[in-house]
Amino acid sequence: MAFVQRAVLSVVLVLGAVAAASSSSAAGWPSTEPFWPHYPLRKLQVLDGQWQFGLAAQGVPDVINVQASEASTPNTTTVPSAFDVTPPGEPAVRGTAFYRTHFDLTPNTEGLVYFAACAFYCKVFVDGKSLGDHRAGGYQPFWLKVPASSSSVRELLVVSDNRFNSTTAPTTTGGDFYFFGGIIRNVIVHELPSKTYIHQVETIVTDYKGKINVDVVLGGDTSLSSVNLRYAFDGGEAATKAVDVADGVAHLGSLVVPNAKPWTMATPNLHTLAVSISSSNENDAADTVVVRFGLRVLGVDKATARLTINDEIVKLHGYNRHTLWPDTGSAVNLNQIKIDVALLKEVGANYVRGAHYPQDQRFLDLCDSEGIAIWEETLGPGVSVSDLTNPYFMKYQVEAVNEMVSASFNHPSVIFHAFYNEGPSERSAACPGYNTSASTIRKRLGKSRFVTWASNQQIKDVCLDIADVVSFNGYPAWYDKSGDIPYTKEFWKKMADWVRENHNKPFTISETGAGGVYEWNDNQTNVKWSQEYQNAVVKDDAEFAMDNDNVTGLTLWQFSDIKVDSKCPQCVYYPHPQNLSVPWNCEYIDVSCGRPGGENHKGSVDIWRRKKQVFDTVKAIYQAAAGNN
Repeated sequence: MAFVQRAVLSVVLVLGAVAAASSSSAAGWPSTEPFWPHYPLRKLQVLDGQWQFGLAAQGVPDVINVQASEASTPNTTTVPSAFDVTPPGEPAVRGTAFYRTHFDLTPNTEGLVYFAACAFYCKVFVDGKSLGDHRAGGYQPFWLKVPASSSSVRELLVVSDNRFNSTTAPTTTGGDFYFFGGIIRNVIVHELPSKTYIHQVETIVTDYKGKINVDVVLGGDTSLSSVNLRYAFDGGEAATKAVDVADGVAHLGSLVVPNAKPWTMATPNLHTLAVSISSSNENDAADTVVVRFGLRVLGVDKATARLTINDEIVKLHGYNRHTLWPDTGSAVNLNQIKIDVALLKEVGANYVRGAHYPQDQRFLDLCDSEGIAIWEETLGPGVSVSDLTNPYFMKYQVEAVNEMVSASFNHPSVIFHAFYNEGPSERSAACPGYNTSASTIRKRLGKSRFVTWASNQQIKDVCLDIADVVSFNGYPAWYDKSGDIPYTKEFWKKMADWVRENHNKPFTISETGAGGVYEWNDNQTNVKWSQEYQNAVVKDDAEFAMDNDNVTGLTLWQFSDIKVDSKCPQCVYYPHPQNLSVPWNCEYIDVSCGRPGGENHKGSVDIWRRKKQVFDTVKAIYQAAAGNN
């Protein structure tokens, strides 16, 4: 009964923070982009702030066909935010939320509205008319066009539904983490500057010493046969070129970067490229997009089958990281992102697997500048063969892949793209679905990103010929032969040797580790769930991966403890404020449940980012590896 009371209290607290509604609109023109790329000639409005809000706790029955007139927004809330944040071990509402705000747009001018992420299912209205919906996952950006109007003040209504549903959210197939709902990342309105505008500038590095290929993806009227493009590197002198247009893309072609400086993890040099499309007066720019990129080329060393960056063999060492904090859920703020990056740098990580979804652009910007390599994947734990052979699922999976690729196109930190975490790759019937996602990535990026996936099928995986990099999940001495710590190195040597002998491709350990409860930190014996046991297992995992020449990289599971969607009861906490931004301490926790306290405890820091014993152990191993790399 106490558990039920706490759950009800938490819902009251969350909703109690939502004040009575007033007329809500974001700050006026202009606003600054919170991440790259930049649009110096456009009027932008970043719609972070207070929005009107309403919640249908049971969910709208037919949310795909919901109309703007059905939306009730009597309260206010902050955007970005998750509308279903509760403490670990406490259930949260799964239903339909309504968000409403206003923005400015010059009369009789079209615009674009950019959602950095909206989960799970989102439907968008402007002035009561539907612009469209998004079903391809709640973590990657999407754009919708805003029609012109005689009015300068426009109403934006967003419907967000966080229920698991194979029609509204087909790629949200479940997983061992908590799926939050809401407008969880930035919303930005762009006023379109011209009839033909630049939608995206895409750079692919062909020579890390200073050569790139550039495509300019146009939007609006793309029927032009050619355009005049002006471009400049690093704020320098501009050049102009007449460029043919095919299928809405202006192929600017091969360019030489002046004063080129390669990007590596040790020296993360970055360049900028500004591209402008001319107006009717060729001396005036109608639209300009500035992208940031790094000169980075991937390869494989023939003698060792190890990954190379700019012709140098690298050893990748880091963590799986979920974008989750206790007080903000998946709607993490910039300060929280910076805290995570600082801890990753402190522990000596040069590599992060963004589990299990496309990453926040603010995080990727920091990884670009800090020299942290990234594995980025589409949402997809829990994918089945029936999903991979279902045209409806695959339609939205391909959409998700393309949205991920587009958003991260120019990030040098992103070296791997992946999909289908722990999918059914032991079955040959699944391989065409794997190949479809891989081919979609390669069609856009060639070999500038390598394709992989985290396989728990290991040597039973029959789809590995599709991968550029072979990656295995395994938990020796935790799920497999629990208590047998020496088995850790024996297991991983068997896996690494098998990959080298059978596939001769770079091999990464994509998940491994053990759980340790933060409060269980001073035990005389290293029993399971104690920090001592976690430290012993992870020490052997990390030592093996850093010492073995057949291992290209390691991402320990995981960076921080996280809330999971499980039925394990909440731990009994010591008295604490009703504020999830400060740490709560467990007085008693039941470790007989697979996710004690409703958390995955395999982090090197806890859910509030307090360090465990294993943090310093991993730090010493990673720093030694960096010195030897």
